[in-house]
Amino acid sequence: MRLKVKWVNGWARLHGTGPDGKRIRRALKTQDPRRAEEIRAQIEADLWKANLYGPQEVVTFAECALAYAEDGGEVRFIVKMTEQLGTIKLRDITPKAIRDAARRAYPRASNATLNRQGITPARAVMNFGHEQGWCGAVRVRSFPVEKPRRKAVGREYLELLRPHLPDRLFALMLYLHQTGRRVGDAIELPPEARDGTIIEVAKTKTGRPITVKITDELADMLDSIEPRHGRLFGYIGRSSVYNTLRRACGKADVEYLGTHQPGRHSFATELHEAGFSDKAIAEAGGWATTRMVTDVYQHPKGSSEKAADHFSKEATGKKLTRKGATQGKVQ
Repeated sequence: MRLKVKWVNGWARLHGTGPDGKRIRRALKTQDPRRAEEIRAQIEADLWKANLYGPQEVVTFAECALAYAEDGGEVRFIVKMTEQLGTIKLRDITPKAIRDAARRAYPRASNATLNRQGITPARAVMNFGHEQGWCGAVRVRSFPVEKPRRKAVGREYLELLRPHLPDRLFALMLYLHQTGRRVGDAIELPPEARDGTIIEVAKTKTGRPITVKITDELADMLDSIEPRHGRLFGYIGRSSVYNTLRRACGKADVEYLGTHQPGRHSFATELHEAGFSDKAIAEAGGWATTRMVTDVYQHPKGSSEKAADHFSKEATGKKLTRKGATQGKVQ
């Protein structure tokens, strides 16, 4: 095997055949003859190593990330981590290297952001490489994150805001509160997605289309609101929603809770209080698992008071005396 550098319009390209007999055609992205020769020699050496010892000897994070993306993997946050780890061979990447790379990629980010935009995408790429046999399994610890205490609110919270909100924003907030949908999905809904009390969500965060049933009240409200910007609720981004909502909270003198807590969180809590099963709540709100509903979104109220009331009734019903309570006690 001998790879050769050929020049096309002043740019170096690699031509030749690999040790496995496959034809190689690759742009070297340089106009410098010396740099082109260095790249050629490195690629040739890597191809021989891969042929003799297996791909785990030569596959880099960048190559694995590209293969992961071509296989349909989520690429949203991969670029920044590839900038930090791209040239490193998978076999040489340690959990510490990934955590350090996340800190370099996002130097001012919170631990939650480091986990979401650094650790999680790098972990996905490494797991993909392991599945292909390009590296061993790598377990990367997430950065510690203290879960915020979120609040669930009832309809009265929205009614306090109503005098200070545009009709279309109140309708959006009511939609989130009554359906448990995500604000991003709601904002992107086109007017044609709605037919009376039925809304067809073509694509959600989980990638699955869903059908949402809304209340007659909300349907009447939407009938009176003219769509704009090609959107059912008339907003093209979250920032205008959040800014208007924040101002309304100030005028109403209520705590600003964003859209998620009055919406998705409160939706799950209200249904739980109404006696819905976790499975039913997950299906109604579009959660992938019931565990998410149980661990994150439900906020049962008055559990301690209910427990005390239960045992108080139990004691009253049995009317235990001190003698009866101690009867049968081992001496």
